[in-house]
Amino acid sequence: MQNGKINFAGIRDFILENELTDSVAIVLHPDSFDSLAMDYISIHGFIERPFEILGIEILEDTTGLVTRNRIQTIET
Repeated sequence: MQNGKINFAGIRDFILENELTDSVAIVLHPDSFDSLAMDYISIHGFIERPFEILGIEILEDTTGLVTRNRIQTIET
């Protein structure tokens, strides 16, 4: 990920390298989620809900447990 920030290419590569399936979701710190969403919109021109990349749902952490610029996965 560029400069340690979460971006579309980094998340895509993370999904592919870790062979994630739709049995998991990615949870991001709110700042990282916003950064990723803005990067996604700048590339694709829009964003859909639920927000998914390669079929993996991307969620914003509401618990305060996920630190900025870290990727956490949860079982769905």
